[in-house]
Amino acid sequence: MLMSNRFRNFKEKNNQFNLSCPYCGDSTKNKFKARGYLLTKKGAYYYYCHNCSISKKFDQFINDHDPMLYREYKLEKLKDSSNLEKTEHISTSTVKTSSFPSYRQSGSPLRKLKKVSQLDWNHPVKKYIQNRMIPNKYHAKLFYCPKFYQWTNSIVAGKFKEEGKDESRLIIPFLDEKGNMFGFQGRSLSAESNLRYITIMLDESKSKLYGLDELDSGKTVYVVEGPFDSMFVSNAVAMAGSDVTVPFKDVVMVYDNEPRNKEIVKKMEKSIDQGRKIVVWPSKINHKDVNDMVIAGMRCADIRLIIQNNTFSDLSAKMALNVWKRI
Repeated sequence: MLMSNRFRNFKEKNNQFNLSCPYCGDSTKNKFKARGYLLTKKGAYYYYCHNCSISKKFDQFINDHDPMLYREYKLEKLKDSSNLEKTEHISTSTVKTSSFPSYRQSGSPLRKLKKVSQLDWNHPVKKYIQNRMIPNKYHAKLFYCPKFYQWTNSIVAGKFKEEGKDESRLIIPFLDEKGNMFGFQGRSLSAESNLRYITIMLDESKSKLYGLDELDSGKTVYVVEGPFDSMFVSNAVAMAGSDVTVPFKDVVMVYDNEPRNKEIVKKMEKSIDQGRKIVVWPSKINHKDVNDMVIAGMRCADIRLIIQNNTFSDLSAKMALNVWKRI
């Protein structure tokens, strides 16, 4: 599913996957032809095309189309193999558990929605995510909700009273360290919507932070302003509001690059007064946020280097902020 957006006409049915063959092109005359299949045999997947008759083992198929994901896949298999050996040595009894985090398990409200990775290529939400250049691995963690109010009311009864004025939204789940969904954000893709983002918290005791499920709190944590921005910065979380508590020791606050925005300048001044490190973007950067920088053609590695080289604290942060701000 992480690779699905790479393949034309990709779809899932009965635990099998159908797609236009990436090896033979699967017809230059008809773009809707899809004769490639990922099938299961004796508990393992393999790829076969009914047009060119090519056959590939699953790991070969991954390596052919996403070498980086292939390396992650091999590491996961090694971890699984190691854990299995440990389990067999510890106990002869077996306990049936699911390898899926709770937000993907049966009963999760997200199971009622389609992942972005499952949407057709011409779907407006799919196109939006691709235009934002969101990394492939997040396509399976973002969801399309055709009736946002109705779906939300099925989770939080009576949250919205007028379901008749319903609208579709992109769902961005907030997951904790164990993969439990404690809230979500619905992003409107309509220019007519009064609210671009609607944040719903299922557990008010949690901080409104996106990205906790992938975070290593033992390392420096980068706190950005939007979920999309966090997807391009390693070990980053995103704030979903101005009243967010950030419960980490080693934190770098990465605010948007808006020197004329009074609210952002106030937030930066407050962070400095709290003893936190902040990023003050250099004058050569003309883009509003990290996602805009990526869309403009900047590499994630270069953005990370800019962040590291422009992190300030205490007096040096105040001096850099005074030079940067335009209010």
